[in-house]
Amino acid sequence: MMRIVFVGAVDFSRHTLEAVLENGGNVVGVITLDAQYARRHADFADLGPVADRFGVPVYRINKINDEIDLLRSLKPDVIFIFGWSQLISNEILELPPLGCIGTHPALLPKNRGRHPLIWALVEGLEQSGLTFLYLDEGVDSGDILWQKAFPITLDDDAGTLYEKIKALAVEAIAEFLPQLEAGTAPRIVQDANQATTWRKRSKADGEIDWRADTMETYNLVRALTHPYPGAHTYLGGEAVVIWKAALPESVLPDAAADLKPGELFTGDGDRLCVRTGDGYLRVVAYEHPAGIELEAGMRLGNNR
Repeated sequence: MMRIVFVGAVDFSRHTLEAVLENGGNVVGVITLDAQYARRHADFADLGPVADRFGVPVYRINKINDEIDLLRSLKPDVIFIFGWSQLISNEILELPPLGCIGTHPALLPKNRGRHPLIWALVEGLEQSGLTFLYLDEGVDSGDILWQKAFPITLDDDAGTLYEKIKALAVEAIAEFLPQLEAGTAPRIVQDANQATTWRKRSKADGEIDWRADTMETYNLVRALTHPYPGAHTYLGGEAVVIWKAALPESVLPDAAADLKPGELFTGDGDRLCVRTGDGYLRVVAYEHPAGIELEAGMRLGNNR
């Protein structure tokens, strides 16, 4: 049987490891991040319980590229790297005969790079997808093994998109695992001329500018909600995370027309709302570090 080494450290990793094992994959070792380094991932997950349930050895490490001797000892035919933030060395990429296979939650060659689920929501895309690919020396540039699109609705956020890619991953693994075993798995070369790349986002990208359009602000909030750190604003000098917002149910009330961006008021049936550059949003869920409740009359932001 094909010998699989599985590498991962997040919730998606746990989900896909379970799918590989339930589909009969011969996983000879699970390599995961030692818990002391868990801060690298907002959605860190311990793969140990799944591996233990199926009797698979677990190796807890720090840097994957320091573990070439371990990988050689496991004699993998293929290495699955599903949810791992570190770049993989050429020495590891060339080790398994069938290659190293990774994932990217976008429709490659479009939208390579960092934070594709966040960017898809920030940019208001109506479609994204999940791609499994053979890893190479480039960034998300390897041949495609499996790919499928999914729709993005106005009600979606980071959490719902995460669930969509997990569901697609189960479908993908059930399809390509026997193909890899039989030697019939496809390799579709990406058209580099069609490639686009997202840049890495910083904490500053998560600050809400209430002068922006309502839809732009709504997209930022839903893009950064769980499992991500959340879009933030300020009340005085304290950061406030806005976990969930809702689009307006009616036109901007006359009483709020002269408010400045970031000012809070009651609307949409006496609910908490915030003025934006061209209208307003309803504040549904938020978190203040001192537990202060937001009220009409307060103003969010840096008061620019």
